[in-house]
Amino acid sequence: MKHKDVTVENLIHGIEALAYNLSNTEEYEKKILQAVLNEQEDAEIRNMSLSLAELHVIDCVERNEAMNTTAIAKKLMITKGGISKITTKLIQKNMIEARRLPNNQKETYFSLTTLGRKIFHIHDVLHQRAAGQFSACFANYSKEELRFADRFLGDLLAIFDATLTGKTGEN
Repeated sequence: MKHKDVTVENLIHGIEALAYNLSNTEEYEKKILQAVLNEQEDAEIRNMSLSLAELHVIDCVERNEAMNTTAIAKKLMITKGGISKITTKLIQKNMIEARRLPNNQKETYFSLTTLGRKIFHIHDVLHQRAAGQFSACFANYSKEELRFADRFLGDLLAIFDATLTGKTGEN
């Protein structure tokens, strides 16, 4: 039983280290994004400064139809006020454009401009590279190990979700 206790303790420390590293991921992603932008031939893109939140809004608008402020806020779990500020900046940077539907003049919907689509594709390539790295890592595991890892990850995500929503299962 002692061996199992040490293993569980090691797993808990590993989860804590993973959570810590994930909290630092935003700064890392921002550096990678800026490096990729700096490599671009297009001077307009090369000299651009984008926050990760702006990039996530660009991604959200491109991947989903008829996105308005409320829909983007819900999808990205950011306040509507925050999304309004981000979309205003993206409009000023010529990344997105606001439009109204002929049958609904009340709501403003967003779509990407040509420049916004270029940025979206750069972001998509970064995600594809990361997916390739994960796939290469996963190739080292058997189907049974991958099934276990999938179950374990699902359980961890359920714990994180319960913690965030305040539903920890404790009475």
